[in-house]
Amino acid sequence: MMMGAETFHPLVFYRIQLILFTLLFTLSSEAKIQSDLTPLFIQYASENSPTIQIADKTNFFSDHFIGTGTFFFESGPRGTWSFDPDPFRYQIEWGPGMSNFLWIGRSHPLQNQKKPPIEPTSASGSIWAQNQIDALNPRVSGWIGAGYSHSFHPHWKMSLTYSPIFVPTFSPRLGFTERGDLNPARFARPPPNMVENDGVRLPIRYQLRLSQISELIFRHQVFSGVTYDADSLESDLFFFTAPKPDPVPLTDSTLSVSDSGLNAKVSVIPQFPREYWGGFRATLKKVLFQPTIEFMQNLEIQTHRLVSIAGKFGPTRSQAQFGVLSPVGKRSDPPAFSDLLLFLKLPIALSQHLSARTLLESTLFSGKRSLYWAQELELSLHSQFSTLIGVKVLAGEDRSFFGGWRNESSICLGVKKSW
Repeated sequence: MMMGAETFHPLVFYRIQLILFTLLFTLSSEAKIQSDLTPLFIQYASENSPTIQIADKTNFFSDHFIGTGTFFFESGPRGTWSFDPDPFRYQIEWGPGMSNFLWIGRSHPLQNQKKPPIEPTSASGSIWAQNQIDALNPRVSGWIGAGYSHSFHPHWKMSLTYSPIFVPTFSPRLGFTERGDLNPARFARPPPNMVENDGVRLPIRYQLRLSQISELIFRHQVFSGVTYDADSLESDLFFFTAPKPDPVPLTDSTLSVSDSGLNAKVSVIPQFPREYWGGFRATLKKVLFQPTIEFMQNLEIQTHRLVSIAGKFGPTRSQAQFGVLSPVGKRSDPPAFSDLLLFLKLPIALSQHLSARTLLESTLFSGKRSLYWAQELELSLHSQFSTLIGVKVLAGEDRSFFGGWRNESSICLGVKKSW
């Protein structure tokens, strides 16, 4: 069962990140800023009136500083919001070719200025903590802490990252009421709200029991790795330990009698047990489609492992991506994004002013087949302003990853402003 984002008091994390955001930005001189603001009107199949959605992505960068602030807001009783500065780090470089560096702030340990973002469609990204508030566009989260990279050979370097602050996966809120009823946000995955006992259907009331915030967020996380980078091959061998990003609920259920009648009461205590992972990834630079292969192994649960293969083609600024992500061995019982996922991201320039973007994601395991298709057209009116129109289709079986959201297909209309 996935807890809502508010379960973990995300405002605490947002405040920590905002302080970090301000501190590191003041350390940077002559920082440059690029921003994309996208307001949309969205009509969901499950609702009668349109919803307003606002997304903003702002990039900050200078000689020693790199940062991205992402804001997301959706109106209405099922809407939600988040502000996430990630990555956001200050970096000092030295040595031959400036190949050694030390950073402080927030960043993914496998991420640097020369590499693209870690995708949730990769083996490592699928098990890492994520921001899933914008559920159809999740982002792999960085760690808040410090990292060091040392080059000990023209092709070899080692890296070490430490984080004292644990940020779990943020999913859309469940919206527990004072009575213990569920009022979930859009794209949340709520637990059952009814149970049958001796032929009688009873409502379920939930009670969350949380540890102190300090016990949730002040958890050690450590990453170490070795990288080999040559003309034809780039590879990483790494190990990390961190709390499990998705909560494991400990539950205690009883039948209770109240003024409102008989109901089932379930007490939920979310836990984040520590995990240990080893991983390997390699990119073949001179092979067709430049495939990247990743393999992840849980070092305590030998049957828990994942593999992904991804390729790309086309010009650097608008590359198409495709690939597959799947567990190897034991499969998860609840629906998962990695249930033999096939994906395709295809940007196409139809003319000088008109472009199209296609996204296809499909899980193919038997009994868990599902589909997400997004098609968007962008018409540039001038260099910094364009109009958008799009459609999103979700379909699948009941116990599939996208199938639970099949009533949330939508069409949208909006604009995009860049500066």
